[in-house]
Amino acid sequence: MRVRRIGGRPVGPRTLALVAAGGLCIGVGAGAVIASALGVTSWDVLTTAVADRSGLSVGVAGALLSVAVYGACAPFGRLPGWGNLVLLFGVSAAVDATLAVVDEPGALAGQLGLYVVGVPLVCLGVALIVHADIGVGPLEMVMLVATDRGVPLVRARAAIEVTTLTAGGLLGGDLGLGTAVFAVSAGPLIAGWLRLLRWRRTPSWEPASGGAGAEELEAGDGQVAHDGERREDDGARHERPSRRV
Repeated sequence: MRVRRIGGRPVGPRTLALVAAGGLCIGVGAGAVIASALGVTSWDVLTTAVADRSGLSVGVAGALLSVAVYGACAPFGRLPGWGNLVLLFGVSAAVDATLAVVDEPGALAGQLGLYVVGVPLVCLGVALIVHADIGVGPLEMVMLVATDRGVPLVRARAAIEVTTLTAGGLLGGDLGLGTAVFAVSAGPLIAGWLRLLRWRRTPSWEPASGGAGAEELEAGDGQVAHDGERREDDGARHERPSRRV
């Protein structure tokens, strides 16, 4: 399987701001879902299990698990970017801060309200950090490894969610009906947010369509293709007529 992989964006204030905003959305959204007590996200089934067993906060447990997942993805050609440091601190702090100020609602309507707000917010955060393209979250890193090898995004995300919640459930994490809803809805929601962002270039998670002029790499190759602007500049230099007589 051959895939197109485009070079990541330069690290700057704008891309760092996108990652920070994405991390904030994920942290606040995850905190809201946890506080709803209707069932946490698949990732937080695992983080809550580790937090309960270790005595750490949910945010700190999530940060440590993220480091472990990034290390596992490295041999497959997906290395952490500069934005991962922002994510580690941003998501961890946002989750713990949200849980510190949001109490579990007493009424079912309040629980549903937190859940309905939290799930799309988590998925928006995922889309923002993938859009920034300078570092993604742990499950998104695994998702990109899968899409590099031709697995459709929605299918890859669903498999990742199910695997994560199964591991967390076996460790005693918080499971509920909301967990199952998130597992099947995260993929379509993330894909929808990505479409709304309307990228001006081919995202790194999208398999190559085989279009003319696209530079393709073997799946898992650590190299990246130059973006279209650079190829156009190179072509312009080659076409420039010589001044020699």
